[in-house]
Formats: sequence, structure tokens, C-alpha cells
Amino acid sequence: MSAPEEPNIAPDAGAMNDPDPEKRQGPKVMGGMGHAIGRVQDGEALSSRGVLDAIGGTRGIIEAVVPGLLFLVGFTITRDPRLSSIAPAAFVVLAIIVRLARRENITSAISGALGAGVAVAATLFTGRGEDFYLPGFITNAAWSLGLLISLAVRWPLFGIVYGVATGQGSAWRQNRPVRRAAVWLTVVWLGMFLARLGVQLPLYFAARSGADAGFTDALGVARLVMGMPLFALVVVVTWVVLSGVHRSSDDQRGDIVGNTGESTPAP
Repeated sequence: MSAPEEPNIAPDAGAMNDPDPEKRQGPKVMGGMGHAIGRVQDGEALSSRGVLDAIGGTRGIIEAVVPGLLFLVGFTITRDPRLSSIAPAAFVVLAIIVRLARRENITSAISGALGAGVAVAATLFTGRGEDFYLPGFITNAAWSLGLLISLAVRWPLFGIVYGVATGQGSAWRQNRPVRRAAVWLTVVWLGMFLARLGVQLPLYFAARSGADAGFTDALGVARLVMGMPLFALVVVVTWVVLSGVHRSSDDQRGDIVGNTGESTPAP
């Protein structure tokens, strides 16, 4: 789940119906949450292609996963954190160059480069392999805090994203099924971030204690497994829940229209 971008957060009606994930403004801004919302809003059934687009597409997945994989492989072989940081740094630079050469949108590449750049900088500064994963803890903790606060003040973050991605603003709060789904889906997304912290932080502190270098390897594997795969699972859950809410709303509207038609006298 990518962090919201600052500019242009209001979705464009035409973009919402465009199958190209780079052109769907609301979903693009809100990452995986927004993509799932936009697809369900368009009446699209759950599909592998839809989920793939929601988690960044093939290029986005490669740019997100490869730096961590390169570091893990390099560190496992060399046991040299600084040397192992060279390949991830080179990869993110190459990813940006390729996108620039092809005149493609470089937003996701820049976002990935910033994350990998901070990770590499932390590793080079401390000389500890486990510190390559430190920025990820900060990101997960920040999202966890934001989601918790949104639940505490009864403005679940998923509902806010839903309002932006569908152009409804705060009207979702008047729709009880959507409001209930927003609460539970906010809890689901919160669970993903907390699960990452709960599994990976103990491995980080174990590696930092210097007890066994294998803890750093285990941390790298956990980061990969709980990265895109877990993210994709949460997107699927989001899609399924929202589809159920929309089907329920459509059925209720159909019943109202049908009952109204039966009670209307013939001319």
C-alpha cells in the first residue's frame, strides 16, 4: 500500500473508467486501497489482472521486490552489509533511467528509490545488515499509527479513501453498510502493518544483538514474504468485501424500484 500523493487527490470521472492503472487518478493516488475501490465501483469482478494492477503492476512489483531480494542474496553470500548495498542502489538507479528513457511515469520508481536509498544509507552508515530493513519499520509504524487514530476518532481511514476515490466526499458516512465495511477494512489493513511489525521487529532486535547472523537472513525472508504477497491478499479481501457491499446496495435499490412499480396504479 503506497502512501497518498499530495497533488490532485480528487478522482477524475473519466479516469475512474479507464482500465489503465496509470490513468485512474483516484486509485493512483491512494495505492492498493484506491485501486480496489475503483475496480469495484466500475462493477469489475475480482480477477488476477485487477489485483496485479492494484499492487502496482508487473513493473511496480519488480521495482519493489528486487532491491530487497538483491540485498538478501548479496548479504547471504558475502556477509558484508556495505558491499551488499551496491546492487540494490544500482538497481533503483537503473529503474529510473529505464523509465525516463521510455518516457514512462516515474512516480513509483522515485518512491521505490527513496525507500531503497534510505535503506542503503542506513546500512552504509551503521555497517549493520539488519539496518537495511529499518526504514520499513518506520513506514509500517507510521501507517499503523494513522490507521489506529482514524479508528479512534471514528473516521476510519478506508472510509476517507473510499470517499476520495469515488468522489463521494464524506457521504459514505450516511451509508451504514459502507460505513461498517470501512471500519472492518481499516482493521484489516491495520492488521497487515501490525503483523509485519510483530514478526519482523523481534528478528531485527535478535540480529542487532549479534547472537546469530542468520537472524538478518530470516528478517530478509520475512520482509519479502510479508511484502507483496501479504499486500495482495489484503487487496483481495478488500475487493471481496466491497463487492459484497455493492451487490447488497444494488439488490436493495432493485427491491425499492420493484415495490414502487407494483404499487403504482395503471394509467
